[in-house]
Amino acid sequence: MASWRKCVFGCANAGTLYTLPKEEKLREKWLTLIFGNPQHEVRKNLFVCERHFSEDSFQNFGLFKSGFTSKLILQPGAVPTIRGADEPAEAPSYTPRATILDAPTPSPCPTAPSKSTRTVSTQLSAGTLKLHHVRSRGVQATTDTSDSCTETETSWLQLSSTPMKATTSGIVDRPRKRPRLEIEEEEEEDLDISDISLPQPHDSTYEPGASLTEVSEMTEMDTAEDFEDTKYIVFESCLKKLFQTCPICKQHCNLQRRRFGTFVSFTQNCPHCLYHRKWDSQPIMESTPVGNLQLSAAVYFSGASFVKMEKICKAMKLQVHQYDTFRRHSRLFLEPAIYHKWKTDQQLFLEELKKKDKIAVGGDMRADSPGHSAKFGSYTLMELESEKILDIQLVQSNEVGGSFYMEKEGLRRSLDLLQDNNINLDYIVTDRHTQVKTFLRGRNITQYYDVWHMEKGLSKKLDKLSKDKECQLIKKWSAAIKNHMYWAASSSKTGPEKVAKWTSLINHIQNVHTHDDPEFPKCAHPEKVSRDPSKWFQPGSLALYKVEKLLVNKRVLGDVSKLSSDHQTSSLEAFHSVVIRFAPKSVVFPFVGMMCRLYLAGMHFNENVKRAQATSKGKALFKVAYPKYKKGKPTAKPVKTKPTFGYVTELMRLVFNEVFAEPGRFVDQLKSVPVPEDLSAQHEKVSKDEVIAAHVSRFSRAVGGPDQGTETQHTAHQDPETPGVSGVQRMME
Repeated sequence: MASWRKCVFGCANAGTLYTLPKEEKLREKWLTLIFGNPQHEVRKNLFVCERHFSEDSFQNFGLFKSGFTSKLILQPGAVPTIRGADEPAEAPSYTPRATILDAPTPSPCPTAPSKSTRTVSTQLSAGTLKLHHVRSRGVQATTDTSDSCTETETSWLQLSSTPMKATTSGIVDRPRKRPRLEIEEEEEEDLDISDISLPQPHDSTYEPGASLTEVSEMTEMDTAEDFEDTKYIVFESCLKKLFQTCPICKQHCNLQRRRFGTFVSFTQNCPHCLYHRKWDSQPIMESTPVGNLQLSAAVYFSGASFVKMEKICKAMKLQVHQYDTFRRHSRLFLEPAIYHKWKTDQQLFLEELKKKDKIAVGGDMRADSPGHSAKFGSYTLMELESEKILDIQLVQSNEVGGSFYMEKEGLRRSLDLLQDNNINLDYIVTDRHTQVKTFLRGRNITQYYDVWHMEKGLSKKLDKLSKDKECQLIKKWSAAIKNHMYWAASSSKTGPEKVAKWTSLINHIQNVHTHDDPEFPKCAHPEKVSRDPSKWFQPGSLALYKVEKLLVNKRVLGDVSKLSSDHQTSSLEAFHSVVIRFAPKSVVFPFVGMMCRLYLAGMHFNENVKRAQATSKGKALFKVAYPKYKKGKPTAKPVKTKPTFGYVTELMRLVFNEVFAEPGRFVDQLKSVPVPEDLSAQHEKVSKDEVIAAHVSRFSRAVGGPDQGTETQHTAHQDPETPGVSGVQRMME
């Protein structure tokens, strides 16, 4: 049934119709083009079709021309400029929505039927695709034409999801997206072009062996935004539901899946209507899926273990790439980015310190394993005023001839860095390492000792001494002696004053509170009458003699005079606990891997070093802890605000925006670091076959003959005095 709505110019197959605008001035412009006289009497329902507007009058002309929308939307204030649609000079340059099919041309009566090839165009409405928009595309088809003298019989091949109705003029109308209810409503519809996802066109030349590196236009996105996009865990069965049915003919499709780590690609081919679509789960940069690289970066930058993460993913069948891929990402992109960022931040920090006259630093070394068998030693230098990590030096034991010498070498490298950057050093706070003490004395650098390190050493000796039967009184005074050392260091300004306050402890534990030293002649506490005489040490007792010998010997008094009054290295110990999270001692790392994880720990610590205490309803929050060193006694610890991880975001941006685009420059910077040879390089290598042949378990047994019974097999280590019989066998006999 023909519609009563017609174009005022009488255009056939007019397409989209537009009513007169309501704005008076704009309405007069429309009427001037239509009638030439704005005062002409106008009927209520007057329509102008799309053919009387120029291309720039429409908001979505590009989408309409590509076949992604079924109607054209006018720009605000658009005015028709083409009066006669049939005039060649004023006709719009775009192709109308209807495609003219070539009519068959009758041929003379041949003696045999001839075959001719024609181009048949099919139009698919965007409305028929619903969520899956498909670009319309012409299909080459060969038609058989059997001609006779009186009639022509033609068979047409039409590929379409909806039937096409041919009119008498040979024009096929595009199927409408939806019924048009109100013209005014269609004109006011706002179409956001930026929200439209461009589809994949039909592809009849699909090759299953195509390379994984082929990236469709859909996935070519801005890489600066790809890694910041939100990700989800999606089940494969849910993904297959999206591609099993053809969006054109609603028939079952052939589905091909390709996977590489976290990346998955589905290729959908319909054998019925030749519909083709390729979908990628994530963007691809060159030949690297973004998700694979970002997963490796997230694991590394957060200090986690890829092996543990891989076990978790395998437990829930979550697809990830292999460890070799993670190591390749680390070597080419992640470790160069970490090294570059640490050196950049360090240089900025050094530039700030140059503005100061002098700085105070604290230094300490952390070994990767206890005892004298450590492979790595990391020496950390901290600027004590800001409590930020200034430098981290990684030393391998074979560089200096043993793990005992690693701390001195790390300190030397850090001090050379300060000297090269013209930074004046006021003093340094360290532990009481003898080599460090001698080294700093040789370089004329003022050294102070950390109170906690000295107090910890004396406390261990006091605890051991208190286990004697005659010295059990020491247990009552152990906590007071520790506190007295902190008070003597923090309340004194000179070395002799610290010594005087410390030696006053011997008189104090005997209930004597006046002293002969003029630096500290009397105890600072108020006078009290003791109600428990048994708590005091008795003069001449064995317990007093041992305590005095331990606390006021010549070496201890010399070290007490050098205790730091202003700064301590407790923040350095806190940093060492952060290092354990990034580089656990139970995991073996290569030299570059250990160095980069130390730098990550330094970035995390510097960003969160001075977090404020958390509050709730204006009240400071605390938590009760039971530390091991207090042997079950509770202690209150302030609850800090949550840490931030801004350095991870900066590293991600550095990797995706700079390092990935030009990795050579960053890799060369990392290669400038001298890497020592492995510890095993100093030993002669033995072939694997020889090692396997010499491997015999001490618990392995072999079943002998009926007369021999069972005996221990130990042929690898024979007794030199008894040929053919092992030492174990000889001892058993």
